[in-house]
Amino acid sequence: MKLLLVEDNRAIVEGLEYYLTEEGFLLTCAYTKEAARDALNKKKFDLAILDISLPDGSGYDLCKEIKEKGDTPVIFLTARDDEGSTVMGLDMGADDYITKPFRIRELHSRIKSVLRR
Repeated sequence: MKLLLVEDNRAIVEGLEYYLTEEGFLLTCAYTKEAARDALNKKKFDLAILDISLPDGSGYDLCKEIKEKGDTPVIFLTARDDEGSTVMGLDMGADDYITKPFRIRELHSRIKSVLRR
């Protein structure tokens, strides 16, 4: 399974990259919205994991773009834990919404759950 991880925190990226690769996922990492767009134009992904706050834009906008192009599942992984942000993310088509700090095994379980749908 090919996953796109869009996250600007390098420590989180390194941890997730190690864990998810060990679990058999093929991971492409992007630190900015623009890098994520480039990756999306070059490859097809089975799932995208998006942070909302990116240095060059919003993960919300990226989610909209992903959903306009097809039915790639999206999981938001973000520090925004207010109800409005969660509802907005889910209403725009995200398949799940996880707040930081998070447990990596729980994220793994949620990824598997979304991919089964």
